[in-house]
Amino acid sequence: MISKIKLKKYLSNAGYCSRRNAKEFIEHNSVIINEEKASNDSILQHNDVLIINEKKEIVNLEINTEILIYHKPTGELCSSKGTNSNKSVFQSIPPRNQGKWIMVGRLDVNTSGLLIFSNNGDLVQKLSHPSSVIKRDYLCRVFGNPTKPQIKKLLNGVKIDGKNSSFDEIIPMKKKANAKNNWFRVTLHSGKNREVRKLWDAESLQVSRLMRIGFGPIELPEDLKKGQYRYLEKNKVESVLKLTGLEG
Repeated sequence: MISKIKLKKYLSNAGYCSRRNAKEFIEHNSVIINEEKASNDSILQHNDVLIINEKKEIVNLEINTEILIYHKPTGELCSSKGTNSNKSVFQSIPPRNQGKWIMVGRLDVNTSGLLIFSNNGDLVQKLSHPSSVIKRDYLCRVFGNPTKPQIKKLLNGVKIDGKNSSFDEIIPMKKKANAKNNWFRVTLHSGKNREVRKLWDAESLQVSRLMRIGFGPIELPEDLKKGQYRYLEKNKVESVLKLTGLEG
């Protein structure tokens, strides 16, 4: 068991803020440790009494890493709060008794598929950061018939927002004769905003449906219906931690 932890790291792991914004969070919120005002350099120990904006919690450093996978439907927002017309994905998953669920990356409102949550802030940071170069797999329905030169360009690289971007793999799926739409399974190793759609757009090809089906070693189960969630098995959690170089 970890005996001590920096307050900044604890706040990040618990989902209060990012590690980068922890200093600002401590400065602009009421954070009390064992009846004393916390500072940027404060250290927490197991069973310390932590009060954040008058909300009391007992520091628990024995919490194991958990990962929850969710099959996001189109129309839900990857944000902490919903709107009058679109609900938040956090309204569709169970709340935690201790700490918070932290989302790994995002999917835009019109994209469905695999969404990952964890209670481990360090893990989320590792999975989300571009330097981790973790593969993402998508199924996309493209309007029209991409030519071989277009496919080659998308694999070799095109300019997206002034920077080179490319698919690592483009696999055509079975299609009906004379179909106006074509399905492809694509893989890339970055998670920039709307990157899959922008790549196809660069070749004047429009994505009419998009679903994420894989993120690193985690795949969207075929029997997990839209709007359903599932906790990842312990051995799979361990494989994800190993992938990111973290301990359980």
